[in-house]
Amino acid sequence: MITLGIIGVVAALTMPALIANHRKTEVETKLKKIYSVMNQAISMSVAEYGDVETWAADCGNSGSTTCNTDEAIEWFNTYIGKHLEITSIEKKEDGKGFYVYLKDGSMLSIQNYIYDMVYFTNKRATTLSGEASKTGKNKFAFRFNPTLSTGQTAEQNKYTLKPTFEPFTWSWDGTEEDLYNNTTYGCKAGNGGYCTKLIQNNGWTIPKDYPVRL
Repeated sequence: MITLGIIGVVAALTMPALIANHRKTEVETKLKKIYSVMNQAISMSVAEYGDVETWAADCGNSGSTTCNTDEAIEWFNTYIGKHLEITSIEKKEDGKGFYVYLKDGSMLSIQNYIYDMVYFTNKRATTLSGEASKTGKNKFAFRFNPTLSTGQTAEQNKYTLKPTFEPFTWSWDGTEEDLYNNTTYGCKAGNGGYCTKLIQNNGWTIPKDYPVRL
């Protein structure tokens, strides 16, 4: 009985750490994977259609979208989706975007103006609320922003104005301090938009001082 009691105490002490480590590893693995498969898909379409700048859609900005959802889905499937392992695509109820469900259980949320893409590590994260569904925990901000769209400025987009799928860094000042403490997008002080970039800068591993509880 004493031995069983000791085992129970040890298990109670170690299980939370094991669970946290599992979640950390899952997030790191899935972020590396989505970054890789999205950029591989883009590279394959570059080989087929030419430079990204010649086929990227200009759907306006988030305040004045010019593409409807059907047009945005058609563009996505033509240039990126056909190179991914997708189980289904579902329109959002608000008519402003669509969800892309991937074979590994994760998903992308894409707006009709296309350049903002949110990656969910699992479908369930979209149905949770509050701390259970949080940017930097189970959803991560990315951008595919190869050309300036209507209303965008080169200065605010200088770190994501690339022909590749990249972590969200809109208006980032280029410092690690800003990744943590930017009042709007910081991983610690803001809404978590910069958490993806913070992890990428650490070699796609979550830093020891990562401010979001997984």
